[in-house]
Amino acid sequence: MSTDTPRRHIYLIGAGGVGMVWIADYALRMGWKVSGSDLGSSPNVIRLQAAGANIHVGVDAEAIPADVTEGVITAATTRSAPSYPEFLELQKRGLPIVKRSEWIGKLTRQKFTICIAGAHGKTTTTAMVGWILEKAGLDPTVFVGGNMAAWDNATRIGESQYLVLEADEYDRSFHRFQAKMAVILNIDLDHTDYYTKGIAEIEHSYRRFLRNLPPKQGVVVAYGRDGRIRKVCKNFSYKFRWYDEAHLWPGVHVPQPGAHYLLNATAAARIAHEVGVSHEIIKEALATFPGVGRRFEYLGTWNGTEVYDDYAHHPQEIKALLQGLREKFPNKRITMIFQPHQKARTHALLSDFARAFDENPPDQLILAPIYHVAGREDAIEISSDDLAKEMQSKNISYDLCVPHTLEELAREANTASQYADVLIGVGAGSISGLLHEWMA
Repeated sequence: MSTDTPRRHIYLIGAGGVGMVWIADYALRMGWKVSGSDLGSSPNVIRLQAAGANIHVGVDAEAIPADVTEGVITAATTRSAPSYPEFLELQKRGLPIVKRSEWIGKLTRQKFTICIAGAHGKTTTTAMVGWILEKAGLDPTVFVGGNMAAWDNATRIGESQYLVLEADEYDRSFHRFQAKMAVILNIDLDHTDYYTKGIAEIEHSYRRFLRNLPPKQGVVVAYGRDGRIRKVCKNFSYKFRWYDEAHLWPGVHVPQPGAHYLLNATAAARIAHEVGVSHEIIKEALATFPGVGRRFEYLGTWNGTEVYDDYAHHPQEIKALLQGLREKFPNKRITMIFQPHQKARTHALLSDFARAFDENPPDQLILAPIYHVAGREDAIEISSDDLAKEMQSKNISYDLCVPHTLEELAREANTASQYADVLIGVGAGSISGLLHEWMA
């Protein structure tokens, strides 16, 4: 009778999500079997299938292989989710089922983990840290919240002890991560559908995150001019490394425009310095940082206009993006297509969104219909017209256009591509896919 241990076989519900891709890539590298499902095909799903994962599109509980040993789900796996029958099948088999963040949390306990947290800039800074450590020959494992152009992936699986991880506050995911070092870039009001008690609840969540660092040995790199961060960090006995605009990393330079990139690069440099990377390697790595998908990503030209794509979906992110745009294109005509992401966020931050475009305004703003999560916020009554009215209640300096359908949006975008110098699609919803569709 064979005593061989059964081969580990992970089943991922929502396998195309970026956090699930981290798990799939790691499991495949370890030689485990990977199966799963997603509601639609995507570049992530196609890539995983090509790498040997058994991923099917759609919901089919009967398609779950008989030899699956464990299941991984996301916060979206609820009773009302289309994929819930697959969860019930895994449960019926008596298999261990964990959330994505719990699975990754176990991995953080086995590695020298560096967590990058904050409302804005996590993806870029995580990628920067991973890029520096790679160039220093430290062979890190890196989990990024967006596609790294140089890796053609959101994941880099290394052989060393280092794990660099984007640590998201949504669903309190980062509470499950055991970091040796942490970055806090900023703390802001966001994810209002989850943090219903406001900024105080968010601050408390960050304090809980910091408690996971080892007492006295833990290192925290943080932006020093954020009063919320200072409040959260109070009374901890860690080694704090503060930075701000007056204390940038010496000689720091990155190819991407905007003051926020220099701040992110400084945070990444300080982390790299703490693990022993030399000053020269840090500078050289940052100077060649290739960027992350959907973070000021150049897509090409459309009717002679340069087209970019950016994930900004919060007022502070939009402000930072516009500052960078005006820095790079001081004398160009800029059209921005902004797709607000989620009714809850738009409703909670309506006045902030209305003011976000004022300091470095585009020449034209096309305000797309709100991208909302079906079934989760249908009761919230708000539209892009409400945001436009808030903008028009003051003296705005840019042309404002508010198409009400995707067909109208496509027509306005096509017109803008014929006379703007620069066109940029902005938002965390479907705007990126629409841009690619229009340019095809």
